[in-house]
Amino acid sequence: MKKTTKLLCGLFATGFLAAGLAGCATVSNVKNKDSELIYNGTSAVLVNDSYLYFGNSYADYSAFEEDGDYKSSAELSYLARLEAGANIIADGIDYSPEKVEQVAEEVVSHQKSFMFVLGDYIYYLTPNRKKFENSDGKLEQQYSYSTLYRSKLNGNSKKELYTTEAEISTIEVLKYQNKYYIVLLAGNDLIKFKLGDKVRRTVIADDAVTVAIPQTYEKNRVGSTLDWNGNIYYTQSKTNEDNADVSGTSIRKVSIAGGDNVEVGGGMGQTVSLIGREKDIIFYTYNGETYKVDTNQNSQIVVGSNSNLFSSSEVSNIYEVYEQEAEQVLGYIYTSNSGLRYKTNSGRTGALTLNYDETALSDYNVLLVSGRVLYFSTTNAIYSADLSSAFNGNGGTIDCKAIVKLDDDSVYSGSLYAFDGQYIYYYAKLQTLEAEEGSEEEVEQSTDENYYLYRTRVGNNADSSPKTPYELLSLVDDKDRRS
Repeated sequence: MKKTTKLLCGLFATGFLAAGLAGCATVSNVKNKDSELIYNGTSAVLVNDSYLYFGNSYADYSAFEEDGDYKSSAELSYLARLEAGANIIADGIDYSPEKVEQVAEEVVSHQKSFMFVLGDYIYYLTPNRKKFENSDGKLEQQYSYSTLYRSKLNGNSKKELYTTEAEISTIEVLKYQNKYYIVLLAGNDLIKFKLGDKVRRTVIADDAVTVAIPQTYEKNRVGSTLDWNGNIYYTQSKTNEDNADVSGTSIRKVSIAGGDNVEVGGGMGQTVSLIGREKDIIFYTYNGETYKVDTNQNSQIVVGSNSNLFSSSEVSNIYEVYEQEAEQVLGYIYTSNSGLRYKTNSGRTGALTLNYDETALSDYNVLLVSGRVLYFSTTNAIYSADLSSAFNGNGGTIDCKAIVKLDDDSVYSGSLYAFDGQYIYYYAKLQTLEAEEGSEEEVEQSTDENYYLYRTRVGNNADSSPKTPYELLSLVDDKDRRS
C-alpha cells in the first residue's frame, strides 16, 4: 500500500501542485489542539496527549562512512508516529504495536536528537548529509553536523531550514514576548531562528565560544517555565595585538528580540566558560572554580567574585531541584570530579549516593529532574530517586526505586529520553522472549542489535512485578516481532 501511495503521488504531482498543495502526505493529518510549544525531551514528542512522534530506531552516525549508510539507517530510524494515547494494540509487550506509521524517511534518532512541535509543524534534527572541505581541501562527509527540518504533522511541506557547519553543542526553543525562537551554538556560530509561517535566521555571533540560554519549556516537568528575561549570554575570546601570549574572555549579552550586544564582564587574563543556565541564573567556570550569578540582580558580572562562588571545583550537568507546593527552587544537583553532588540554596552541600538494594549505583546517566525527583538510567534499568532528604537536611544517601528492569546491557547508555508526566520513554534493545507459563517449548530468539523506543509508567515498581513492565513502541526490523 505504501508503494502504491508513493506511485500515485508521482503520477498526480502536477495536479496537486496546481491545486496549491505541497504534495502527498505520508500519513493522515493531525490538528494540534495545543497553542503552546510541545517538547517532551530529545527522543519523542506527544501531540494532543495521543499521537506520539519519535525516531523509530536509534542510529549511530559515527559509524556512517557514506550517504548509503544514512539511507540504509533511515529505513529503520525514520520519523515515526503512533497513536499511543489509549492502550496500545500488540501481540505482547515484546512485539511491535499495530499502526506504527512513517512520517519522514530521515534519520531522526541519533546522538544529537532534538524535536518539538509548534502549531501544526514538527521540527527535528538529522545528521548532515552534505560534504564539507577538510583541512586538505577535499570534500568529505560530516555526519556530526546537523540539518534542521520542519514539516506538517502529516509529513507534508517538509523543508530544510538550515545545515550547520560544525557540531551543535547547545540548542533550545524559547518563547519571548509571544514569539518563538530556536537558538543554537554550532562551533562558533551562535544563531537564532524566529519561527512563524516563514522562518527567519539571524547570526548573533560568528565567534562565540560558550553560551548560556534557558532550557526548553516542558509542560509536564515540574519546575519548567516559559518565564525568562529575554537575554542571551555568551563568551568571546579576547586577544592582545601587542602580546600574543596574553588572552582573555569577554562575557556579552544580547536580547533575543534583537539589538546590539554589550559586554557585561570578563577581561584580559580571565578565561571564563559559561557551563549552564537555570531560568535566569547562569553558571560559569573560572580558574578551576564554578560561580553562580543571578542575571536579574547583576547587570554586570564580576568574574571570580567570592559572593558568587558555587563550587571550589569545575562542575557540569547542573539540574535545578524545585518544590512545587512552595513554588520555589530548593537548590541544584550537579557533577563534580565524576561524582553527583547537591547544593541547597542555604549553602549546604554534599555527595549524592544513589542506593538500590543496599548497593551504591554507578555508571548511570541522568535523564532529567522533575521537581524533587531524579530519573536516571543504567544499561539494564530505569530508576527514580526522591531527592527530598538531601534538601531537607537528612543527608545525601538516597534509596532509589527501579521503575523497570531489562536485559543486561540492553538500555542505550546516552541521555536520550522523553517524559510526559505519566511515562518515561527510552531506547533499548529487544528483550528476551519468555515461554508461556506451563510450556516446555523453547522460544526462538531474535538477534537484533538495534535500539528501539520503549515506554514505562513512572509510577511502576519493577520489584512488585507490574502487569505491564514496559511497552515496545517501535516497528522492529524482525517481522516475527511485529503484531
